[in-house]
Amino acid sequence: MTKRRQGVSLGFSRLLSALTVLLCAFFAPSFADAFPSFARHVGRDCGYCHTAFPKLNDTGRTYLANGYRFEAEGEWKDVKDLQSIPVSFEVEVEGFYDNIRTAGVWSEASDLKVEEAEVIAGGAFGREGRVSALLSVAVQQANNGDFDTVISKAFVQVNDLFGPSGAGRLNLRAGIDEVGLPFFRPTSTPISNAMTAETLIKAVAADQRIIELNGSVTSEGSRTIAHRYRAGIVREPVESDNKLTGFYASWAATMDEYLSFGAIYRAGQESIAGQDDSYQRYGVAAEAEAGPFIFTAGYFKSQSDFAVDGDDLLLEALYFVKKYTLGARFETAGFEGSESLRSQTYMLRYDMLSNAYAQFEYRHREDSDRVAGGGELEDKARLILTALF
Repeated sequence: MTKRRQGVSLGFSRLLSALTVLLCAFFAPSFADAFPSFARHVGRDCGYCHTAFPKLNDTGRTYLANGYRFEAEGEWKDVKDLQSIPVSFEVEVEGFYDNIRTAGVWSEASDLKVEEAEVIAGGAFGREGRVSALLSVAVQQANNGDFDTVISKAFVQVNDLFGPSGAGRLNLRAGIDEVGLPFFRPTSTPISNAMTAETLIKAVAADQRIIELNGSVTSEGSRTIAHRYRAGIVREPVESDNKLTGFYASWAATMDEYLSFGAIYRAGQESIAGQDDSYQRYGVAAEAEAGPFIFTAGYFKSQSDFAVDGDDLLLEALYFVKKYTLGARFETAGFEGSESLRSQTYMLRYDMLSNAYAQFEYRHREDSDRVAGGGELEDKARLILTALF
C-alpha cells in the first residue's frame, strides 16, 4: 500500500470514529419522538406519505398535488393567528471526506459542518382549503465555515379553480418551487447526492421562480390511474430585463399506486458568455415499486443554439427492510465531443426514530474531460445525521 493510500485510510478511519462519537451524543435515548407538521395535520405518522423521507409514495404525491389536502378529509382550519400555522424544523449535520484528482494532482479534505437548519411552515387554509402556502427557509454552512440563508421554497397556491373542492383538478401556483415530475424531482429521493439531470443537463431544477397551472385527475376502472400535470413560466438568468422567458410542462401518471411514468419539457433562455442562449430540455422517466424495492430510470437531453447537445441516463434502486434503507444510483452524462462522466453512488440509512436517521453515502465519479467542472476522478464519503420535528 502506498503512503498516500495509507494516509487516506488513516484519515478516513479517524473521521468515522469522530462521527460515531457524535452520533451517540447527538441521538441519545432522551430524544423526543415527534412528527413533522404535515403528519400532525393529517393525524398520521410520516410513513403514511413517505416510503423513506423525502421519498413520497403515491398517497404523499396525492397530498402534495392537491395543495396539502386529501379530498375525502375536508374541514380545513381557518388561520386566525400565528400559533395556528403548522411549523416543522429540520437539523442536518454532515461529516465529509473528499479525495479528488484534478489535472493529475490528488487532494484530500475532511470536515464537519451543520449542513442546514431549516424551518418549514405551510399547509392548506380556510374551511375548504381554498388556499395553500409553503415557506422553507434554511441556514446552511459552507465548507469554509461561512453561513448563508436560503429560501428553497416559498409559494402561494389557489386551489380548485375547476372541479369539486379538495380534488385539486386545476390550481394556480406562484413563488419558488421545484420543476420536475412528481416522482423525479431534485428532492424526490433519499440519496442526497445531486443528480446530473439537475446539475448538468438541468432538465429538472430546484429554487425556481415560477407561475404555473397544475392539477390532478384520477380515473377509476380495472386500473386506478392518477394523472398529474404542470405547466408554467419560469424566471431565467438572462442578460435582458425580460426575465420570465422560460416555459415548462410535465405530465405523469401512476397506475395502481405502484407504476409511474412521465415526461417533461423545458424551453427558454439563459446567459452564456454574456449573451442570451435559447435552449430546449426534455426527458422521460419511470418508477416501479416491487415489494421492498423501488426502481427509477430516466433519460434526459439538452439542446441549445450556442452550446453542444448533452444527455443524461440515470438508474436508481432503493431497498427497504425494517429500519434500514439501502440505495444505489448509476449515472452517465456528457456533451457531444467530450467523454461522458460516469458516477456511482451508494447509501445506507438507519432510522433511529420515525423522525431521526443516520445516513452514510459514498460516491465515485470518473470525468476525464471534466464536463461537470470538478476533478477527473473523485471519491466522496458523507455521514449525515438528520432530525425533523
